Amino acid sequence: MTSLFTQEVHLSKRHEEIVSQRLMLLQKMKNNLGDQNTERACLLQATETASKRNLSLLQDIEAAEKSLQARLKPRPQPAVRSLEGNRKKQ
Repeated sequence: MTSLFTQEVHLSKRHEEIVSQRLMLLQKMKNNLGDQNTERACLLQATETASKRNLSLLQDIEAAEKSLQARLKPRPQPAVRSLEGNRKKQ
């Protein structure tokens, strides 16, 4: 009888240890999930910021390209412009 009682006490203590370990593991999992969600939110914010920056850079590049193309267009000589102006008047 004493042996059975001793075993029951031992098993009860072991059960408490297992339940305690389980609770600790569940808390760690919850903390890790929270950390992952926080990290994911930071990455999402960084991605959005980078996308906005890239769009702005692309727009600046396109504006610079248009400006350069406008500068590279050959301008007619004054005599040619004068002749074109006379032709339009007729």
